[in-house]
Amino acid sequence: MKARWTPLALVAAGTLAPFAARAVDFNFAGTLQLDYLFTPFTNRDPRPSSFVIDGFTQELSIKVAADIGRHTTANVKACFGCHGFEAGMGYVDFRLSDAFNVRVGRFTPTFGEFNLRHDPGNHRLSDKPLPYDMGRMLRFFDFGRSVLPSPYVDNGIEVWGSAMIGSRIQLAYAAHAVTGLRALSTNAQDVDFSVMRTSSGQLMVDNNSEPSVGGRVGVTARLADRVDLSLGASALFGRYDPAGRLQYLVVGGDFFLRLPSTNIRAEYLIRRTEMDATDPTRFAFVVNGLPDDPTRTFHTRDGWYVEVEQRVRPNLDVLLRWDGMRRMGNVGTGSVLDFDAGVSRWTLGTQVTLERGYRLKASAQHYQWWGLRNAPSEEFAFHLGAVATF
Repeated sequence: MKARWTPLALVAAGTLAPFAARAVDFNFAGTLQLDYLFTPFTNRDPRPSSFVIDGFTQELSIKVAADIGRHTTANVKACFGCHGFEAGMGYVDFRLSDAFNVRVGRFTPTFGEFNLRHDPGNHRLSDKPLPYDMGRMLRFFDFGRSVLPSPYVDNGIEVWGSAMIGSRIQLAYAAHAVTGLRALSTNAQDVDFSVMRTSSGQLMVDNNSEPSVGGRVGVTARLADRVDLSLGASALFGRYDPAGRLQYLVVGGDFFLRLPSTNIRAEYLIRRTEMDATDPTRFAFVVNGLPDDPTRTFHTRDGWYVEVEQRVRPNLDVLLRWDGMRRMGNVGTGSVLDFDAGVSRWTLGTQVTLERGYRLKASAQHYQWWGLRNAPSEEFAFHLGAVATF
């Protein structure tokens, strides 16, 4: 009798399965950007590849979101770029109320304003601002990493929420505890962002068992119809070496003014990173240790951008951006950087919308350098890119 009912039960399960699946709402989205970066040849640098990731580069991101309950959403994202395939996110959100939500898994910890729109389909220029750059700036191999390459992806937990004060002011907050920035060397001189990627082949675990903490607080005010002003402050703090001895601190502030046809954005962020100074011969300059521990010293890396985005026509935007980055502190022997080195860059760009979901980007950039030996004081670069969102 039992065997007789088994086929009927299987048929019934197969018939009802599609109805059960409909209870889960899936959303699929993606962005693809192909960008060509050209910088003129010079006698000093006969090939641009000696100081920049030039030519064609592609950024692809694919995201799947699923509403698996009244208050629960799961998100998974994969991206492809110069580093190969990467797990951009994989987390679950528990949305309890507007004022309190919980995120668990692998995600981009809330910091600043640009991280919210780091996908190329969400910003108008081909490359990221210098403090968030991930490898498209000139002299990248000599100058080193940016302040906080975007997207900064990590494993952990975050709580966030927002609340209205009256009808025109909104307060928002986010606080997280994550694995934190890392370096595999016990005598590290800086954070190694490459080991934080899943494509690096390293274990995606905490290297010192001490979480990093941080978050952001912000306020948005409705000044008038279609006019909003947002201000925010962010911070990250943790230890990044295997011994848990070397600290880092990142703080930043962001500004966003939205007008009917104009957007104005600005951010400043600075990272203070301690360095192991047990062996002073590894440094190019005289080592000044910390007062409480002469075997540690530090350097600072700060950056900024101011961006004006103007809608000229419904399908045409023009952008002007001034950004820069500076590094101050001791450097390793053999480095081409002085104790104080930096870059300032101006970018003039445009975005043309061909039709919904398809856009062309073009920009011209002027770099100015200081404290970078064996490099010209100024250089030019040009971008031409195509973007598709789906």
